Amino acid sequence: MADSTSDVPQTLIKLEQLRIRSDIHFAVRRALSERSRDLSAHRKEIEQQVQIEAESSSGREAHIGQGRATGGKTLDQHRENRLTELRRHLAAIDAVNAVVAAAHEEFELTSGDVVAFKSAEAHLQKTL
Repeated sequence: MADSTSDVPQTLIKLEQLRIRSDIHFAVRRALSERSRDLSAHRKEIEQQVQIEAESSSGREAHIGQGRATGGKTLDQHRENRLTELRRHLAAIDAVNAVVAAAHEEFELTSGDVVAFKSAEAHLQKTL
């Protein structure tokens, strides 16, 4: 069986390879941007929860009635624990967002194939 690509100009094959890399580039860029937006939205929700929890703190200990065990947590202690948990979530989101931003930056450095494809595509449009 003969090689079916022998009749096809290598420039056309190279152009198709560049087009595929361009498509991949834009798909990855779109995915990274979407992930960044999702993280920002999630961060906003948690910040709102932190605000609500911080404002709902009474600033005083709940009264413990006579004859009850005093080993339990007060309402303010529960709120403080919840605030601590929410702040840990914010820190985790910030850490993940930094990874996404670094990936986006690194990816943008490799966008040369996209520029090459766009140039070749423009050249072919002029010659055809």
